[in-house]
Amino acid sequence: MTGLSRGALAAYAVLALPLAAGALPLYIHVASIYSDSYGAQLAGIGIALLVARAADALVDPWLGILIDRLRRPRLVIFAGVSLLALGLVLVFHPPWRSTAGIAWLMLSLLPAYLGYSSAAIAHLALGATFGATSADRARVAVWREGFGLAGILLASAAPQFVASDAAAALAQSSLVFAVVAPLGVALALSAVPTSQGVAPAARPSWTDALRQFARAPFAPLLAAFVVNGIANALPATLALLFVADVLGAPQFGAQFLLAYFAGGAIGLPAWLALARRLGSWRAWQLSMLLGAAAFVGATALGPGDLLPFLVVCVASGLMLGGDLALPAALLTDALRERGHEAAAASYFGVWTLAAKLTLAAAAGIGLPLVSALGYVPGQPASAAPLQLAYCLIPCALKVFAAGLLPLTVRPRPQGALP
Repeated sequence: MTGLSRGALAAYAVLALPLAAGALPLYIHVASIYSDSYGAQLAGIGIALLVARAADALVDPWLGILIDRLRRPRLVIFAGVSLLALGLVLVFHPPWRSTAGIAWLMLSLLPAYLGYSSAAIAHLALGATFGATSADRARVAVWREGFGLAGILLASAAPQFVASDAAAALAQSSLVFAVVAPLGVALALSAVPTSQGVAPAARPSWTDALRQFARAPFAPLLAAFVVNGIANALPATLALLFVADVLGAPQFGAQFLLAYFAGGAIGLPAWLALARRLGSWRAWQLSMLLGAAAFVGATALGPGDLLPFLVVCVASGLMLGGDLALPAALLTDALRERGHEAAAASYFGVWTLAAKLTLAAAAGIGLPLVSALGYVPGQPASAAPLQLAYCLIPCALKVFAAGLLPLTVRPRPQGALP
């Protein structure tokens, strides 16, 4: 399929909203909720997240090939969102606290991650069938990530209107999500046009996709994606701890997250325009470099620096759109250029495997590392290792990832991979 009407594009893109809204609590709030409200040890939470995320990530390539073979992406998206909803209810309604709660967390995360992964891979693969040119495919990606950011903003803002206590708010919000999200997804899917089918024989296995990622342009693109992913995952994992123990303002954690993601939503149209003008890969490189420049200012902040941190959140958020939309658009470009879109889910299964491993590394290495260096949640005097891991390390990784990206593509004739 070469294109989408505005209404059909919106119906496709809005599916990212419940996925993002459901994923945000899993990646942002779990560590602080289980530590502060449920009494679990920070290092234990990190290990639980590492195990659950690694197990989830290893399933992604198999999910990709299964989705390709089923040829029912809509069914997979609906089933995945429903399973995600069930997992959220389990995660935020633990029957045990403290040490036993870590075991519950590890087990209850599995259905949540599996549901999110299957729906997200199917959604990305469905999007790979739309768009006749690189600019069209960037437009599809930007719309998708725009609705994803709307879901993040909704998930960031809504709980504080449900209950004043964070744990209670997330518990109640998960119940609302379990009712509303599957119904909304079913309605949106009914308005998405059917993509052109591809003969099953044309689809390579996920192992073929994995081998492709060892070659140009896929290998350098994946390398930049992984390094930049770690740079983004570290601050995401540590954000609420930073706000509480470095800035001394735990009550404003949700507001800072809202400012960051609102900046991302505001900046998305600019990244689409830059992708059209400079090419998607150059625009993504620029977003990483500017993102590092904006975020490095957080290294100088301390107790009470709320307004400067708000400026950092908005400035770095404006660069977020490039990180969100352009890597997937570049992968779709490579697939379409080489005629591999029939196996898009297999490729995106490997792609999301890499993304999940970066998140697992951030939680499983970052949290135990700051703990081993002496940081104790709730003790601001011990927060120097936290500030290092939250600010400087991610900025250095972003600069490194930007240096990898020019290896991904070279200027080519009009119509070739940008």
